[in-house]
Amino acid sequence: MTLADLPVGMRAQVVGLMGGFGMQRHLISLGIVPGKIVRKIASQPMGGPIMVEVGGVRIALGRGIARRVIVRGMP
Repeated sequence: MTLADLPVGMRAQVVGLMGGFGMQRHLISLGIVPGKIVRKIASQPMGGPIMVEVGGVRIALGRGIARRVIVRGMP
């Protein structure tokens, strides 16, 4: 599942990043790396950004970028 598909309020572990070197470097600079736990805080309607929390920091990601983050849901 991707970060874009994750239900709001659910936590997940990042298992992979898709995309080229630049995309992966951008996600890593935001703290989104394989093994990290993320929580989806909000998903704006009509294709707006997705808010996630990573390591206590809230980040807004576009849906295109969120679709490149592969996650595994956690209970």
